[in-house]
Amino acid sequence: MTVAKLLLSFFILNSFCEASNQPPRFQNYFFHSYLLIYENTPVGTSVTQLQAVDPDQEPLIFGVVGEEAMRYFAVERDTGVVWLRQPLDRETKSEMQVEFFVSDSQGVVKDTVNIQIGDVNDNSPTFHGQPYTVHIAENTPVGTSVYQVNATDPDQGTGGSVLFSFQPPSSFFSIDGARGTVTVTRALDYETTSAYQLTVNATDQDKKRPLSSLSNLAITITDVQDMDPIFTNLPYSTNIGEDVPPGYEVRKIRAIDQDLGRPRGIGYTIISGNTNSIFALAYISGSLTVNGQLDRENPLYSSGFTLTVKGTELNDDRTPTDASVMTTFTILLIDKNDNAPKFNSSEYRVRITELAQVGFALPLFIQAEDKDEVVSILNYIKRQSVPVPYLQCAGILE
Repeated sequence: MTVAKLLLSFFILNSFCEASNQPPRFQNYFFHSYLLIYENTPVGTSVTQLQAVDPDQEPLIFGVVGEEAMRYFAVERDTGVVWLRQPLDRETKSEMQVEFFVSDSQGVVKDTVNIQIGDVNDNSPTFHGQPYTVHIAENTPVGTSVYQVNATDPDQGTGGSVLFSFQPPSSFFSIDGARGTVTVTRALDYETTSAYQLTVNATDQDKKRPLSSLSNLAITITDVQDMDPIFTNLPYSTNIGEDVPPGYEVRKIRAIDQDLGRPRGIGYTIISGNTNSIFALAYISGSLTVNGQLDRENPLYSSGFTLTVKGTELNDDRTPTDASVMTTFTILLIDKNDNAPKFNSSEYRVRITELAQVGFALPLFIQAEDKDEVVSILNYIKRQSVPVPYLQCAGILE
């Protein structure tokens, strides 16, 4: 009977001790949802405090489990305060599964917390595909999209939304703020501006602290044959002697292509004014030469020449294009004394009375003409084999 009582007492006491030794349990809400910690939280900051209860009222010890978790967090063992040990970066790691423990003298209880890393606008937009370069023709129509820049921002919300602009604005190009598409807004001209250096600004849309990045866009304008040639050293005018020989070079005519990117050669021709083809113009060199015998006394040549000359841009195979220019070339002939005077008659006859007195004017007018511009007056008498000492002759050369 006594033994039975002792056994019963031991059983009751042992059952009571086992029933009173209950494990601690966490009370924090985030063990059933998540804990939010912002990525800009400074190292050393208390991010939360673990809370637990032990029905046995024993002292509790708190801690964190795992090598990675211990790199980021430290737990004060007596109070359960959790400290941040390493900087967070949501763009590198947006969430973590961290296991914490609480223990009493009899055992350890572990539980896992889903820690969400809260985003802050700490990243500037990043351009992709640099450098940005593009070649476009100068005749690209207004409204044509010629390029598209690309930039992204890893931040969330408005901090990850990127808006594009030119800094400073361009008079010839625009950029779509949302898509980054670059469009021609004004007519381009290679001869005025052959290249544009534009600065693209990408800004996120964070309301409190927007961040931005810059990139360069190089636009090179390529030349298009859109300009007629021009003659140089105008006006063309010269005087040459009428006695210059055939082949004599009067002058070299020169025209140039106003398109500067890849200038074309010029072909030269005489359009009009070349009477009797008296001049020749070299097609490629532009050398104008005499092609025949000049004579100022020729009625066709006496007033000079006004040549209409045409310069035409040539393709690589020297075939003419539609780009051309015309000008005039005035040439005057300088007279040379290359003609002998001629009398207006080969023989002069007159009758006079023997009673004519000294000084009597004979009814006779002797005239000679010279085609040259040089005018001279002749004063002579043509003597025959028999001298005539009684007559004196004055001749007028016109």
